[in-house]
Amino acid sequence: MTVPTVLVTALAVVVAVLWPGASNVRLPAQGSTATPDDASRPVRRRRRASGPSPEEVEAGLAELLALVAAPLRAGVSPSSSVAAAASAVAGDRVVGDLTRRLAAAGRAGDDVAEVWRGYGPGGDAAAFVARAWALSERTGAPLADALGAAEQVLRARRRTRQRLDSAAAGPRASMVVLALLPLSGPVVGLACGISLRELYLQSPLALASLGLGLLLAGVAWTWSRAILARAAA
Repeated sequence: MTVPTVLVTALAVVVAVLWPGASNVRLPAQGSTATPDDASRPVRRRRRASGPSPEEVEAGLAELLALVAAPLRAGVSPSSSVAAAASAVAGDRVVGDLTRRLAAAGRAGDDVAEVWRGYGPGGDAAAFVARAWALSERTGAPLADALGAAEQVLRARRRTRQRLDSAAAGPRASMVVLALLPLSGPVVGLACGISLRELYLQSPLALASLGLGLLLAGVAWTWSRAILARAAA
């Protein structure tokens, strides 16, 4: 295999690896309260060793709220509803420990909202649920309605994030292609019989151009990622 063929093959592999998986994002139907779709499962498997991702935690909290709110609407007490939910998700890696602490707080008569607030992995999502729970206790509003509203907010946030990810897939693909496009220069040179030494190392100007090009490519890559991150925030 010739050197140009090797470089072209390597470039194709790099593009395939870095190309955003836009086709993996499936948008749920509007208003759907279904569980998180299969599109996020590969990400979950990659992050399993380092704990649940924020998306997993948010989806798990929404499911937990649905489990707690259902018996509340049937007239079951909050402590019994939380205990039933705890038994249903006892082995869940995202909310299993949280529901055990919630059930213990309910049995002991402690502040359940404080347990929500102290759930570190939940971040602002858990703090939002804590405020909804505390507001219900303080005003006497139906707890089932408060938790149902919090569940819908969490699911809507996740759907919005999915749509943002889908909308950013095209710009992300363009960013990858444009960042890799300068690699075509050496490939074309080799295809024309010009070695990399002749192309870049024969003069200080060519070497300086190579260094400047790599620097600008790195700046452009970092800047593009920052723009996409701010757009998806």
